[in-house]
Amino acid sequence: MYAFTKKFLKIQTIDVFRVFNFILTNYRFVFFTKPLALSGFFSANKLFSNDDSDEKLLTFNFKRNRFFPDLQTKSSSIYFNLSLGLFAFFYKKGKFFIKNKQVFLVLASFLRKMLLFCSIGNLIFVVKRTPIYLQELLTTLNNPVINLYKHPFYDETVNEGVLKNKFNFKLFLFLTNRPYGFVKVRKKGRVKRKITKRIVSINRLID
Repeated sequence: MYAFTKKFLKIQTIDVFRVFNFILTNYRFVFFTKPLALSGFFSANKLFSNDDSDEKLLTFNFKRNRFFPDLQTKSSSIYFNLSLGLFAFFYKKGKFFIKNKQVFLVLASFLRKMLLFCSIGNLIFVVKRTPIYLQELLTTLNNPVINLYKHPFYDETVNEGVLKNKFNFKLFLFLTNRPYGFVKVRKKGRVKRKITKRIVSINRLID
């Protein structure tokens, strides 16, 4: 995306938005490798309505290798935001367990229930930074669960197997999902280096 638009840096702003219009009308997946203000992007693009009631932004933010989903309007009005720490209390295994894959999927399942019962139709899916377990998260978000549970608003039992997803994704945006500059890698301590060296020596294969 950046390599494509780099040739048009000297063109007027209106022509740049024409390029975006062409991309958005012909492609469903768009990758941005540079920071982008979503509110300004949607307000300046004629393909999207200025009415916040049309499409909502479902954002998966993977800051610091964590998972922070949120739902907001195109004008950046946030409905809710979630984090992995919401379910850390129920597992009672400490903060180290938050980055476990199981917690990611539990949060995605909870997010699915929120989308099912809030009657939101059209969504624009936004992924910020490098995603973790993205395929499993999308599978959990779209597939129904087997277990039955109580409806949050009515006195009845919910069977997701017979429910139809009320939400669908019109567009997928990937923002700054790859670092192109220097990334400082945290060095291991002396004890961790000794443990790693010991594990490698134990599991080393002899030819």
